[in-house]
Amino acid sequence: MSYEILEHTADEKFRAEGDSLGEAFSEATKAFSEVVKGGEGEGKHSIAVESENYEALLFDFLDRLIFLQDSEGVAVSHAKDLEIHEKENGYQLEAEIMVDLITSGMNYTDIKAPTYNEMKVDFQDGKWILEAVLDI
Repeated sequence: MSYEILEHTADEKFRAEGDSLGEAFSEATKAFSEVVKGGEGEGKHSIAVESENYEALLFDFLDRLIFLQDSEGVAVSHAKDLEIHEKENGYQLEAEIMVDLITSGMNYTDIKAPTYNEMKVDFQDGKWILEAVLDI
């Protein structure tokens, strides 16, 4: 399992890897947290996302993290108990998202939206690889 922030001209791009799709999404949450400069995760919020394919699931998951931050005044830290299930018409992701309240002392970066530009969900050499660009 791992993640890294990649070079991108105007926005933030990351790659996350995991032995399972769930692990890769958990690593994507850590990459998201590094971009926003989240904390240790003192609080938690349960989320659920359903989408028709893996790329849409990644997009919708990132969009839900942004909505969580904007609506609750928190910064995402990491995911716990993240599970992905196949449904009749696609996939469902459920997770506990660990968060911290945004305070005036934080060097918080606001993310506007995920993009489909350069988005990738792939299985290579026994690992799941996710890549996404975040509009900041």
